[in-house]
Amino acid sequence: MKILVSLFAFALTLALTSPSLAEEGHGGGGHENLPEKMNALFPQPAEKPEKHDVPAKPELSAPAYFSEVAGDKTALTWKAVPGADEYHVQVATDPNFKWLVANEYHHKTTSFDVTGLEAGKHYFWRVAAVKSNNWSTFRKSFFATSMFATPAAK
Repeated sequence: MKILVSLFAFALTLALTSPSLAEEGHGGGGHENLPEKMNALFPQPAEKPEKHDVPAKPELSAPAYFSEVAGDKTALTWKAVPGADEYHVQVATDPNFKWLVANEYHHKTTSFDVTGLEAGKHYFWRVAAVKSNNWSTFRKSFFATSMFATPAAK
C-alpha cells in the first residue's frame, strides 16, 4: 500500500510540474546564447605560444664522462640553452641523486664550481634548463647527466 501511495504522489507531482518545465525550455527563462554572454563577461587571456615551449636539454661540456678530477674542487660547464634564463644543477655521490652534495635551483650561468670533493669517490652531476616565467606548462627540460671520479688519496 505504501508503494502505491508513493507512486501516486510521484505521478501527481510529475503531472503538475511538467507544463511549467516545458514552458521554461521555450525561451521564457532568457537563457539564449548563455555561453556567449558568459564569455563576454569573463574574457579569456590571450594565448602566448612561446610559453608552451619546453627548454632544450643542456649539452654538458666538462668534466668529460668518467674523467678523473684531481683536488677538492672542479668547475662543471655546459653550453647555454636558447630560451632558458636559469639552470637547475645537482651534484651527488650516487646515481639516483639521493645523497646530494649540491642542489642549486636558480643558477644563472653555464658553469658551476663544486668544492669539498673527497678523494676516491665517484660524483654524479646533472643540469636542466629552466624558463622561469613558463608557469603555464613545463618550466624545466630533461636533465643532462654525467659523472666524474676523484683519484684515491696516496
